[in-house]
Amino acid sequence: MVKILVKGKKGSLRQIVYVVILLAAVIALFQWYSVQNRKRISEQNKNYAADSARQMAVRINDELKNALNLIDTYTYFLGESLTEPEVSAQLLEEIERNTWFDACLFTDMDGMNHSSDGRSADASTRDYYLNGIKGEKGVTVVFDSKFFDETMISFYAPVYYQEELIGVIRGTYLAEEYLKNMLATTYFGETADVYLCMPDGRMIASSNGKEYEEDLLDMLLASGMIDAETAAGARKIFENGGEGAFICSPDSKTDNICVTYLPESKYVLVQVFPKSVTQKMIKAGNMVGMQMETMLIVLFAVYIIILLIRAGREKKRLEQENREMGYIISGINTLFNRFVMADFEAGTYQYLAGTKPEDADLEDRGRYEDFVENLCSALVEEEERRELAGQMTRESIVGGLDDQNDVRFECYVERGGQTEWEHVNAICLERKDGRASKALFIRQNITELKEKELRIQSEMALANRKERQYRIAISSNAICTYEFNLTKDLVEEDIVRVIDGERISLLEKVGLQAPCKASEWMERSKGRVLEESIEEYDKEVNIEHLREHFERGDAEVTVEYWGDDSHSGQICVRQSFVMTWDDDTDDIMVMVVVKEITESVRKQREQTQALQDALMQAQHANRAKTTFLSNMSHDIRTPMNAIIGFATIAASHIDNKEQVRDCLQKVLSSSNHLLSLINDILDMSRIESGKVQIKEQECNISELMHNLVNIIQPQVKAKQLELFIDTFEVTNEDVIADALKLNQVFINLLSNAVKYTPAGGTITFRIMQKTTFRHGYGDYIFIIKDNGVGMSRDFVDHIFEPFEREATATQSGIQGTGLGMAITKNIVEMMNGVISVESEIGKGSTFKVELGLKLQDIEKNAEQIKELDGLRALVVDDDFNVCDSVSKMLKQIGMRSEWTTSGREAAYRAKLAYEEGDSYHTYIIDWQMPETSGVETARKIRSVVGEEAPIIILTAYDWSDIEEEAREAGVTAFCAKPLFMSDLKSALLAANNMIDKEEEVAAWTLADFSGKRVLLVEDIELNREIAEVILTESGFVVETAPDGTDAVAMVKKSEEYYYDVVLMDVQMPIMDGYEATRTIRALPRKDVKDMPIIAMTANALEEDKEAALKNGMNAHIAKPLDMDIFISVLRQFLG
Repeated sequence: MVKILVKGKKGSLRQIVYVVILLAAVIALFQWYSVQNRKRISEQNKNYAADSARQMAVRINDELKNALNLIDTYTYFLGESLTEPEVSAQLLEEIERNTWFDACLFTDMDGMNHSSDGRSADASTRDYYLNGIKGEKGVTVVFDSKFFDETMISFYAPVYYQEELIGVIRGTYLAEEYLKNMLATTYFGETADVYLCMPDGRMIASSNGKEYEEDLLDMLLASGMIDAETAAGARKIFENGGEGAFICSPDSKTDNICVTYLPESKYVLVQVFPKSVTQKMIKAGNMVGMQMETMLIVLFAVYIIILLIRAGREKKRLEQENREMGYIISGINTLFNRFVMADFEAGTYQYLAGTKPEDADLEDRGRYEDFVENLCSALVEEEERRELAGQMTRESIVGGLDDQNDVRFECYVERGGQTEWEHVNAICLERKDGRASKALFIRQNITELKEKELRIQSEMALANRKERQYRIAISSNAICTYEFNLTKDLVEEDIVRVIDGERISLLEKVGLQAPCKASEWMERSKGRVLEESIEEYDKEVNIEHLREHFERGDAEVTVEYWGDDSHSGQICVRQSFVMTWDDDTDDIMVMVVVKEITESVRKQREQTQALQDALMQAQHANRAKTTFLSNMSHDIRTPMNAIIGFATIAASHIDNKEQVRDCLQKVLSSSNHLLSLINDILDMSRIESGKVQIKEQECNISELMHNLVNIIQPQVKAKQLELFIDTFEVTNEDVIADALKLNQVFINLLSNAVKYTPAGGTITFRIMQKTTFRHGYGDYIFIIKDNGVGMSRDFVDHIFEPFEREATATQSGIQGTGLGMAITKNIVEMMNGVISVESEIGKGSTFKVELGLKLQDIEKNAEQIKELDGLRALVVDDDFNVCDSVSKMLKQIGMRSEWTTSGREAAYRAKLAYEEGDSYHTYIIDWQMPETSGVETARKIRSVVGEEAPIIILTAYDWSDIEEEAREAGVTAFCAKPLFMSDLKSALLAANNMIDKEEEVAAWTLADFSGKRVLLVEDIELNREIAEVILTESGFVVETAPDGTDAVAMVKKSEEYYYDVVLMDVQMPIMDGYEATRTIRALPRKDVKDMPIIAMTANALEEDKEAALKNGMNAHIAKPLDMDIFISVLRQFLG
């Protein structure tokens, strides 16, 4: 015990030494981390600065290119507007006022520069003059300008008069002011110095606004900003081009410098990274390392304390184990009451631990042979005595202990007149040269264990007999039974089948004979297995598979398969493999029972198929109902939102009759869409079949798209999004299609775009018509694009599956069932169309729907407006595609169309056209443009051309908020996007006062039922009030009843033929409409037999209509009321 405790203390000290070594390693690791952290941050900042420099280079290149394109555009328009081959100072001054350039100069063919203030100077040696008279355009820097005291950056282009070069126009900026903001940049809140230089090192401009006359790299090197090696590397880029990022030496004042050569302008961009940023990041990184190191040291200290505590506990545990070992030894003494040690070299024995021999004639120690003789004398049988004596010789015991540590003998002895069973154990205590030299002999009474073993053997014999009986039982009615050795893969006896008393060898039928391999028998038996079962047979009936089952504890394996039997034809077979250990050989023996189960399998299959058919029908019906109702509920919210929104707008502008009428028209449009969806829900035949039919009818794409905008616009405004809608070459608007389903498709797509686009985002909806060779059809493409959250590639693959939603949408709390896209795809495919999607997370999504729609009139073309034939029109929109599309439509109408993407250019061109005497007759201007808004552009044009020319504003938004301002600016009319040919013609006719406006009147208000009396039975007061107003305006004398009992009482009290018609609700609290109708029909009056009683109810199912007719009603009208249908039914019964 003392040794164990000492060993425990040494182990604890060794662990403490390990901890100290680890602590030193942690400190060294922190020093290495600090060095690597500095290198990593420096390299990271260099890469970051390089990326920033590249972006700035691209930005400067783009800016210089845009300015060059601008001067080129002005030069072109200037050349077109010149009336003589020279540019006056006044014309230069006017160009300066209409551009962003600080000055505009003209250099004539003689090399003389002319400014807008009349000054002139020689420029015959300037590169802009030399390149310009060659017809080239470009950018140049003038360090010694004769007109200005500062460095100038100029953009020049040749100017032509009647295709003859007359000079060079140059737009000039003060380089420092022009480039200072472009060059300004910061890194993590620290300002960086950025320089734009010439390849020879002269500086053009800097972000700090300072001027430097000497070479930039020499200046940075002299000031200590960079080291000589960095300066040399940067100088190579100045001379040879390219780009590079350099980490400066630690004693430099900057961390890194990025040099980028701009090949298009041949300038060099130099960017200096603030060293303070790197130092802060390194300090922060090292602070994290120090915190980690401190935490590790604390953890090591806690570990040492725990280690010491555990050492104390370990000491106590060892002491306890020593005490328990003493108890164990005492217990062994109780179990084995005599111990004898034999010394085989000396040939002696002796009793140990104070034990004595049972036989008084035997000494405590003596010759080994005397001990063996005494031990053998106790055996009952003489034969067993001789056998044990031979096994107990010294040579036998030593030999037996050569390859094991103990030898055991079982003896049947007689002691004290009683027979017992004993175990005599010889345990090796000591070896010499690998041979046992000393052994310990102990005896143990095993009488109870032996008697139990004999009982088990008797029970085993009984079990074996029962097993034989079981085999006989399970093999009855079997095709055949046989056994094989699974361990040896061996069939030892022939496999025989008895048919009509004749024994047939199945092994011989496959070309085998016993003994043979079981695996070969199984392989050849496959020839009798049908193709449909061969895979299952291969899987189950093989040696390895059976072994795996047995090792897992499965003693029985069953396989069923269809086979070809020469006696019975095709049969279903159940083959059972029952596996057991063979006690004698330790082999796995398998009994195989082969039975025919053809009839039972067929019955089971018929029952299973019947159940499966019933289950499939039930599941299909349930799935169809669930899917259809879920789809419809997903679509109801969108038109409902439009109804609420426009109703709110109408209520807040109740005094504006036009706006209220417009809002109510939009509410009606959305209500009709909502009603159509509800009608689909109520169509139970489609729910049961799981199909939705496409109802093709005449419709107009223009009207469809404008109604769609009315429905979706409130959502767009609520999210503060921008919605751009345009058309491209849509020549056929009148098509034959299911307008409701098209509405569903685009409302789903637009609603999702609104839902997944953050506030301030943009949604674009474009409608195009492609050229097609299919007679009577038009191929249309609808593209809906947003810059919202986008979708992952994995989700895009599953977007059109029911109930699929992007994880980000779920996490962000966006509501939805995940059914909208599945609905959309099904509808598009039912219309023989294709829908596709492209998306990227963080950049948005683009959905494309391609449909081939049948045209109403394939010969119909855009008719020209004779009054506008040959007149000029100017289209102004920042979108090139819109300009091109509108211009083509104007040309089809007969006008001479031109376009521009700039509001300022439009005003300039309007002025030139007015001064030339060929003014534009009509201006079509987009409301929202980046440079100048549509209203501001209209104001500028109106100030130039006067009040006569019509100005039409294009917009995808509700223009009511800006209408007053636009009218004051001179806008004549408004036209909503998307712009179709019919919209454009209507706008042109209205703007030119070529049509008369007539106030639309609802058809139902023209109905006249004067003198007719109606009994209105309705329990809901609001519904009663609505119906009463409609009926009164149609000329009816209206009497009302709130319940069926009141209606019956009123009919009873009235004179015959008093009421001309009864409008009866169905669901009422006391007496429903059906009972009331039956009661009225049963009254003893002449008029009630033929009195029209019409159900007017929200119960709109087919069975509701049938129930109304069965209960005596004449007709059925569903709520909400369709006014045209309502009036039509009344006319049917009242004339």
